[in-house]
Amino acid sequence: MPTTTSDLDDLRRQIDQIDADLHDKIVQRIALIDQVAKAKQLQGNDSSAMRPNREAEVVRSLAQRHQGQLQTATVIRIWRELINGATALQGPLSVAVCAPARSVGYWDMARNHFGSSAPMTLHTSPSVVLRMVDDIPGAIGLLPFPQSGEDNPWWPALASQANDQAGPRVIWRLPFFASTTGRFEQLEALAVAKLMPEPSGQDATVVMVETDQDVSLARVVDQLGQCGFTVHPLAVHEQSHGGARLQLIELDGLIRHEDPSLATFHEKMGEGLYRVAILGAYPKPLTASQGETSA
Repeated sequence: MPTTTSDLDDLRRQIDQIDADLHDKIVQRIALIDQVAKAKQLQGNDSSAMRPNREAEVVRSLAQRHQGQLQTATVIRIWRELINGATALQGPLSVAVCAPARSVGYWDMARNHFGSSAPMTLHTSPSVVLRMVDDIPGAIGLLPFPQSGEDNPWWPALASQANDQAGPRVIWRLPFFASTTGRFEQLEALAVAKLMPEPSGQDATVVMVETDQDVSLARVVDQLGQCGFTVHPLAVHEQSHGGARLQLIELDGLIRHEDPSLATFHEKMGEGLYRVAILGAYPKPLTASQGETSA
């Protein structure tokens, strides 16, 4: 039966009412966020308003419950805008993006995750981005994902402040979620900020294992595995000065320096191991199946 003009007008009125209801709920949500910010101040909690663990929990819940024809990635993007807008109301928020020449993918990735209204700047030097994170309250640095064989990788710089509770550390591995049609370049990145990690239920920790150059990555991976860790090698860097090998590794779970399994790893490795520095932790990104739309 053809839709009449009256039927069409009624459908549009229903959509308008839903829009108004959605807007009312958004206003209520922001009001609650404001109360949360005031409660934090009363408790003397002056830490960053950004909570990657909480944000990950919200997004995972959305991905799990979403049904219908609309892409899950679209729904998540809507909520990312709400989350980032609320975060910006609680304190300073800016993003410094490090991107090689002729690459727009990192900028798109930052916008997709940190929102359309977050102040963003573009840089080619990782050291400049790391300095901004260190100096500017609320600054987040987005840096290219580490690769083996880089001449001057940025990630060893985090190791010098690994034991500093207020120092920069890795907080996100991006993209946390991705649309199959929403990426211009197939890139990954790590986000860095002055923020202590909290558990989200599905986490990973990034560590830098510094060893003698005679110690292979295979040995490090094997020994970590024997200590109970689930190991994902990321990158290796051979230092030209000092004869050390730096091995960047992802470990499943939220690992602390006082973890007894790390002490066991030190014992197993012996003198060939110089140090293990925890560079940060992040919620594990959604898998492809988690980001799919349910029928």
